[in-house]
Amino acid sequence: MTYLAKNLRFLARRAEINQTTLGERLGIQQSTIQRIMSGATEFPRLDSVLAIASYFRCSLDDLVHHDMELEGAPVGSQPVGFDDATMAQAVELLHMLAELRPDDARFRRVSWRAIQVTAKAITKAEGSQKDAVRMILEELAEE
Repeated sequence: MTYLAKNLRFLARRAEINQTTLGERLGIQQSTIQRIMSGATEFPRLDSVLAIASYFRCSLDDLVHHDMELEGAPVGSQPVGFDDATMAQAVELLHMLAELRPDDARFRRVSWRAIQVTAKAITKAEGSQKDAVRMILEELAEE
């Protein structure tokens, strides 16, 4: 379970910003914001999640894994974006997989779920891209 929908509702309410305005400021369609807030889209595209985290100045970890309203997770606790080594490596590895397996629909669009699977595999593989790729394919095959 992720807290993304709940946290986005909380952050928008606290910032007193509606879905339409938030979408305009992030460059994301209002309907996408609405689907994320409602939980209909549990694993949105990485660029959407990064834009949300950057706008609200919170970490991806806080945004997705912590109940920010209940736990009082600090907002603005760390910079967010592609400079985060694990996320950058995960995105790079997914793009490499897309080039190697162009017919595999799982790699046509980098999704938040694919990033999570990849980041987990990178951590477990301890630097071995070959092992990480194997783990990614195994995990995605189960879905």
